[in-house]
Amino acid sequence: MIDLQRIHINILTDASPSLNLVPFLSLFARWRADKNHPAGWVDLADYAHVPRGAGVALIGSRANFSFDLAGPAPGILYVARKGLAGVPAERFAAALKSCLELTQRLVTEPEFPREVHLRTDTFEISFPDRLETPNDMATDQALRPAVRQVLDRLFGTGCYALTSQADPSEALGYSVIATKAESLDTLLMRLS
Repeated sequence: MIDLQRIHINILTDASPSLNLVPFLSLFARWRADKNHPAGWVDLADYAHVPRGAGVALIGSRANFSFDLAGPAPGILYVARKGLAGVPAERFAAALKSCLELTQRLVTEPEFPREVHLRTDTFEISFPDRLETPNDMATDQALRPAVRQVLDRLFGTGCYALTSQADPSEALGYSVIATKAESLDTLLMRLS
């Protein structure tokens, strides 16, 4: 069985790639002070000066959380690093739930830019551990059912498109486009 630990989930937004990320610095600095958070926050990284780069990231021993300017569009990136248990579907569901919980907390913060709106119908998912999850047909066949199982709970069977990362030089991953955007509360309820 695949020891799935490293999972990247990016919830895309309508933000401009030139969005001012200064509010995230103070916000994440405040979050970092919470030493009891399950992610184990340990550091704050500021890459806001890098065009279409990693943005501002809250680094944890078990997970990272950031407002990211890279990828197909700016978004909220959750990076599970370790501590996941169960079969692949359970691990993916746990990472997605953590991502949605942190995202919900983020968008309710006073510093969160009100001009930025989540596209809760559009996700990017990747599995960057190339030793454990190489981007090949065998790994895709092993992980795709687990991803679909969780996305079926989230959006409903047949209510989303799941497109594989076609470039074998990139990490195994999927683009998800749902037929309907849902609120974070609804998505979290469906994962409970």
